[in-house]
Amino acid sequence: MKVVLIQDVKGTGKAGETKDVADGFARNFLLPRKLAQQATRGAQEQVDRQKATETKREERELADARALAVRLEAAQVVLKLRSGKDGKLFGAVTNADVASALKQQHGITLDRRKIEFEQPVKAMGPGSAHVKLHREVTARIPLMVASA
Repeated sequence: MKVVLIQDVKGTGKAGETKDVADGFARNFLLPRKLAQQATRGAQEQVDRQKATETKREERELADARALAVRLEAAQVVLKLRSGKDGKLFGAVTNADVASALKQQHGITLDRRKIEFEQPVKAMGPGSAHVKLHREVTARIPLMVASA
């Protein structure tokens, strides 16, 4: 029996594939559990539409991530933190500090967990942070740490 898989089935195939399986396997396992449906022209068209929609969504997310990366790399984030006499900070710049300063200064909202540092920023002056916006897009945020 030919079926179109709705979900991934281990040992059989991935969602969207058309497979030729044993009649009993289809009737007793795949169809009752809604893992597959019989391969008809309508079912295949529905799967094709879903794939096209998913592709468009991925392309839109990638374009949005690239646009946000350009905005982030152009934005200079100034952080005003407490420091000692010698210019060292009390602690280090955190990803939450960067996220809140980015929201206040530039109106860009980012999840603080996506912000990472190559090296901890513990002194006054320039620094940078990296944000992974998409699996293909990473942006660098320029930082300037000043005394409060």
